[in-house]
Amino acid sequence: MEQMTLREIADAVGGRLLRSDGTAQISEVSIDSRSVDGATLFVALKGERFDGHDFLHDVFQRGGVAISQKDIGEGAMILVEDTRLALGALAKYYRSKFGLPVIGVTGSVGKTSTRGMIECVLSTAGEICATRGNLNNDIGLPRTLLTLRPAHRFAVIEMGMNHAGEIRYLTRITRPDIAVITNIGTAHIGNLGSREGILRAKLEILEGLPPKGLALLNGDDGMLFAQKNKLPFRAVSYGIHNAACDLLAERVICGAMESKFYVNGDMFIVHAPGEHHVYNALAAIAVGLEFRLPVSDIQTGVGAFRPSGMRQAIIETGGVRMIEDCYNANADSMEAALAVLAASGAGGRKIAVLGDMYELGEFTEPEHRRVGDCAARHHIDLLITVGEYARFISEQAKKNGVPVIQAGANQEALAAVLDILKEQDTVLVKASRGARFEEISRGIQAHFSAAPAPSQC
Repeated sequence: MEQMTLREIADAVGGRLLRSDGTAQISEVSIDSRSVDGATLFVALKGERFDGHDFLHDVFQRGGVAISQKDIGEGAMILVEDTRLALGALAKYYRSKFGLPVIGVTGSVGKTSTRGMIECVLSTAGEICATRGNLNNDIGLPRTLLTLRPAHRFAVIEMGMNHAGEIRYLTRITRPDIAVITNIGTAHIGNLGSREGILRAKLEILEGLPPKGLALLNGDDGMLFAQKNKLPFRAVSYGIHNAACDLLAERVICGAMESKFYVNGDMFIVHAPGEHHVYNALAAIAVGLEFRLPVSDIQTGVGAFRPSGMRQAIIETGGVRMIEDCYNANADSMEAALAVLAASGAGGRKIAVLGDMYELGEFTEPEHRRVGDCAARHHIDLLITVGEYARFISEQAKKNGVPVIQAGANQEALAAVLDILKEQDTVLVKASRGARFEEISRGIQAHFSAAPAPSQC
């Protein structure tokens, strides 16, 4: 972060300075008291299981200053009504100090991989500030923006949500020049009520666009494509199957380890399997073309992308291929992962270890049954499920003739798959993050002495 005075920060967040003349220089913002030094501003956030105000004394002992909702009678601080809102206000102000183009990314499925693909493409033109890990909410996104530096040429910011109004808040902080919406699926449908509700929530990202901003929409998503000519912004659609899209992938070949396709006669290779990664690449290509990057650089950027962070990482070990996709799950991403499993290699069996999908509300049973139908449609050789809701996957798959094992816990599922796996088999491990399915994937890796998954570009 570029240095700011405490007075400047207090003005930005509308807070009251206590025990300071405001001249102190701040070069870092932190929510972890252990990382504080004399130039650090500590934001005392309060959550369900923690309260940053409990560590204010330690912060002051380390020479730091704080944004706080409580005056504990010591140390330099900025007193505010809500520290979360203050963090957002500070990030909004700090972002306004930079004139670089900002690309915002949201969607039901694929936003993290799309953000990563865009980052790889734009990295061919200069240094990028981009979301890391899962820092895409009202705490993580401001922290990302506060890492902006003059050396950055672009910023690529991911925006997540599970309730209406959250993207509105994030986009007003970020003020993107380009807004990418990957699709409208069923993630968080239990909170938003319907796909129409999800569409409205995702379209909130456009509220941060300037009048000359650009909306990039997945044109194969009927709900998004229907918005294209209704928006008060320039809109570009991309797709594979909808010939009316502005940017169209042609001659698409999805192999076991990579996908190949052509855009305007130029070939692109994504080193990740599955049609869904072609969509991610199309969004990145559209961004690269918008900034007039050479096609050769865009090709290089797309080719540099690798999935990471338990997001469909493909691990080859001991003659067995594992697709580790344990970060999150909804019916759309489950279907995409099962399609990748079905297309993976030849000669061995296709085994899926699937768990619960969360935040589906009244749609919990039908969405899980939808996955069971998909497993049958892709002729999965064996399905192993774990979880209260995943039993609906098993029941539906079994009705369609898929062999099923229902495990009571992750370790039971691990033991079952290790007992079954043999050379040339491919196994998919996927569930929502709360199911902790990395216990299964890491157990498989340990058993077969797997090499670590490839890293992001």
